[in-house]
Amino acid sequence: MNRQRATEIELSKNQKRIITEFSRSTHQPLHLKIRAQIILLASEGSNNSEILRDMGIDAKQVRRWRDRYFNNQEQLLKVERETPQKLRSTIIETLSDAPRDGAPAKFRDEQVAAIIAMACEDPEKFDLPVSYWTPTLLRQKAIELGIVDDISVRQVGRFLKGEGLATTSKPMLVEPKHRKL
Repeated sequence: MNRQRATEIELSKNQKRIITEFSRSTHQPLHLKIRAQIILLASEGSNNSEILRDMGIDAKQVRRWRDRYFNNQEQLLKVERETPQKLRSTIIETLSDAPRDGAPAKFRDEQVAAIIAMACEDPEKFDLPVSYWTPTLLRQKAIELGIVDDISVRQVGRFLKGEGLATTSKPMLVEPKHRKL
């Protein structure tokens, strides 16, 4: 039986200090702490079987993070030499999940832009007897105008918040243009 030898991990003094700090921290995310512990054990000569037994985690997880760190060792050494102040963030980046695609966007950019543009207009322009938009009114008008087939009030609010716009939570009636004194 020919077993594949575990990837060797060598840590510089600074890398070991930072990774040890992560592995003991109560202020770092748990995933970072676990991955730091894997790298520390690997750098101390533990094989994958020993690491998974000691930590009680999946063999794939041990291999994945050990290999990821190994594949980034050259970059880590370069950062440590050239910009040591960035070593901590580079180690965090190395031990972080790769970005994921996630679910496809439900709304096209044009739809979002149309809702935001509508929110910047006076509601009276749309024959509404109010002086301010609410997310509920924007939702109703966006559906009525065919901008979207359906959208939640919360999603409308997220779009506006992302643009730094605000609405009121309650409809307000327009004040008469000419007040009698």
